[in-house]
Amino acid sequence: MISMICDATIVNTGQKDRKINIEIEKPYAVVQYNKSMNGIDRADQYLSYYSVLRKTAKWSKKVVLYLLNWALFNTFFVYRTLNTNKKVKYKNFLHEVGRSWISEVQNRSESSSDDPQLPEKQTTLREPKQDLPGSLSGDFRILKLETVVGGGEGKKK
Repeated sequence: MISMICDATIVNTGQKDRKINIEIEKPYAVVQYNKSMNGIDRADQYLSYYSVLRKTAKWSKKVVLYLLNWALFNTFFVYRTLNTNKKVKYKNFLHEVGRSWISEVQNRSESSSDDPQLPEKQTTLREPKQDLPGSLSGDFRILKLETVVGGGEGKKK
């Protein structure tokens, strides 16, 4: 392991090997890494349970969803740290955030629909599509079929 922060000293971990009953020694860099990695492992564990990542071919969507996922977890962690009297689960927190986002969007759309400055959409009405005359006779047992010829190059037409 290469480290520019820690030196190469070997320290006791305070644990003993079960088989040979000798104290376990590790490099100081490994001990520090394991000590600080605990929080990251826990965050990865939470994110694996309820991830917002979806399969997509575009890398930009993956990056945005990944960052959104971490932002939601960081928000949950800060919320739980500040509100120690509330025992909120991550899943419930995500549901509440989703509900608040939905209600916020609904409130915005309702307020924008009442705004008199927005022009109304002009829609043109289309005529209903009708079958060609003679495609069906009065007797539905007799159906007039038209041949469809495939075009293009190659063996399959």
